[in-house]
Amino acid sequence: MDFIVWVIATLERPSFLSSTYGRFLLRIVALEDPVYLRADIDTLAGRADVPRSFIARELIAYNMLARHTSRCSIDTGGRSPQAVVKEILSCVETTEDKSSTKA
Repeated sequence: MDFIVWVIATLERPSFLSSTYGRFLLRIVALEDPVYLRADIDTLAGRADVPRSFIARELIAYNMLARHTSRCSIDTGGRSPQAVVKEILSCVETTEDKSSTKA
């Protein structure tokens, strides 16, 4: 997912997802069932040494992709790493429990 977002944000081409390469990469992302770690734009701007406008473009792309591909979305802003890890593990366990009951 990171590479897709980087291409969209760097080239300012959301249409990349409609290309053959974009569709191919999106299929790979969907197979991975990622956990989306998110934060608000102010938190992200404080963590990164890139222009705020670039972060805003990335955030839009990540939010859109995560809505369709991620098993869950976890807010990391203002939380300790331990709290985030605990929530990630809970998400993974919960979604694995659901998939094992369907099998």
